[in-house]
Amino acid sequence: MYILKLIQKFMDLLNGKRSVTERVSAVVTRDWQEIAALVKGGSLSQLKQALIVADKSLDSVLKDLVAGEAMGERLKNAKQLFHPQTYDKLWQAHKLRNALVHESGFEVQSFILKAATESFRSALRELGLKL
Repeated sequence: MYILKLIQKFMDLLNGKRSVTERVSAVVTRDWQEIAALVKGGSLSQLKQALIVADKSLDSVLKDLVAGEAMGERLKNAKQLFHPQTYDKLWQAHKLRNALVHESGFEVQSFILKAATESFRSALRELGLKL
């Protein structure tokens, strides 16, 4: 099994593909356990925190896959990795996260936070992560 993984990584490198490290994959798995608990809690503050953690989780993966100094730049560089509809939803979710973090008094409804968080989960699944 180990040899097959090495061969796959070598083939990916030859084809210009990068892959997510096992360390990042483990961190993302832990992140999504936390996110699930926050979403289950259901309060507005928990849902906001879930979205923030989901954004950070995707950024961790993108750091392994594409170049870029900030999440927005990495997301632009990752466009080809996602289905166009997923990519559009990711941008909307990331912009929502930025508004939550940077705009004083920004308010949003819980169903929007849940949908945005789910957009990050869908994107990670498209990248092959098991959540």
